[in-house]
Amino acid sequence: MLALCSCASNIPLEIREDISGENITLNAVRSDMTRYAGHKVRWGGTITSLQNKATETWIEVVGRRLGSYGRPQLTDQSEGRFLVRINGFLDSAIYSDNRPITVYGVLEGSVSGNIGEYSYTYPLVNAYSHYLWDDYEPLVRYDRDYGYPYGFYPYPYYFYPYRFDFGFHYRHFPHYYFGLHQHFHW
Repeated sequence: MLALCSCASNIPLEIREDISGENITLNAVRSDMTRYAGHKVRWGGTITSLQNKATETWIEVVGRRLGSYGRPQLTDQSEGRFLVRINGFLDSAIYSDNRPITVYGVLEGSVSGNIGEYSYTYPLVNAYSHYLWDDYEPLVRYDRDYGYPYGFYPYPYYFYPYRFDFGFHYRHFPHYYFGLHQHFHW
């Protein structure tokens, strides 16, 4: 069953898993770019800008840590920025600012540029594969009222009527259980 589910995904394998096995971070590359030239990386983040050139597209990405399936995590922390070179034309209306993207490719060195008036050296990734994510929606659907993935309730609540919503919500159960039942809404 697991094998069938993994085959049904439209996310490329090299995006879902780091098949290079090197796990090179953006910080490591920024500290010594010449050492890592030619190595394969799987990085992701949010798109900052896009430039269409004659035969390729260059994307500037704010690097973020990758979560499950290679999806960039929505955090306020970043290891820096990097440039991605993708063959062909990409529409800037679809690959718009703040869209999450994950790329798999080879490091080709660095490119000097500016962020505002600050001079910055970008690692350049020639992308073999990339995946544009649908904003920041969770991979698992969550129950609207309770916040748990469908079918996965905390152990004690699954067996109590609180799970079936008989007039009150089990999220209030700890108040009732610890003697604070005056806060319980029937």
